[in-house]
Amino acid sequence: MRSISISRASRLLPAAALAIVALAAPAAAQTADTVYVVTYLDVSTDWVLQGSGLMKQFRDASRRQAGNLEFTVLQETARPNRFAIMEAWKDQAAFDAHAKSPEASHFDFVLEAIRNSPPNQHVLKAFATVAPRGEPGNDAIRMVEHVDFQPAAAANALPAVKALAEASQKEAGVVRYDILQEPPPHANHYSVVAVWANRAAYDAHEAAAATKQFRAATVMPARANLYDQRIYKVVD
Repeated sequence: MRSISISRASRLLPAAALAIVALAAPAAAQTADTVYVVTYLDVSTDWVLQGSGLMKQFRDASRRQAGNLEFTVLQETARPNRFAIMEAWKDQAAFDAHAKSPEASHFDFVLEAIRNSPPNQHVLKAFATVAPRGEPGNDAIRMVEHVDFQPAAAANALPAVKALAEASQKEAGVVRYDILQEPPPHANHYSVVAVWANRAAYDAHEAAAATKQFRAATVMPARANLYDQRIYKVVD
């Protein structure tokens, strides 16, 4: 994954990535024009509480902006100084307006003083999405898995990605399972947004035949990385 400038006003489309990101349900229905954004952030271990507060403030302000469909802040359970922000915007114009807003500029300015590394951002479109099955409960498992397909393997990987989505979306314990895709020229990069009702449901997904088949069909050299799962909790 490629780091980006701290200025949200000058964001670029991201480098190769497929991330599986588990979040709360979206605020409203998405369309073909919806723009999704996944941003990874790493703050100093001495500033975790302040970083969390900064992101909550930014979340609340962003949710009030025109065209926002989702703005969820996640915190890694194993590494609390690492966060992920999941955004969904009505269209590119709404996202661009948000990126240039005073709230975004303030967030970037304050974050720069407490971060360990620049934000890593990915901009995507819907690939295989379904309506979430209600709201996640307190026991919900939210997971991020980054997968980076080699360009030469993109065409062969496409059916495997579709099969994974179709099977996972039918799992009894899944709350949300959406696959997102980066626009060309990086259409071989995806993000899967998923929530399971509890740990048992997540473990069942990990051991499911479809999950194993996907991993077996997309091992190296098709994928540049194989193991990058991250478990998150929602920052309230």
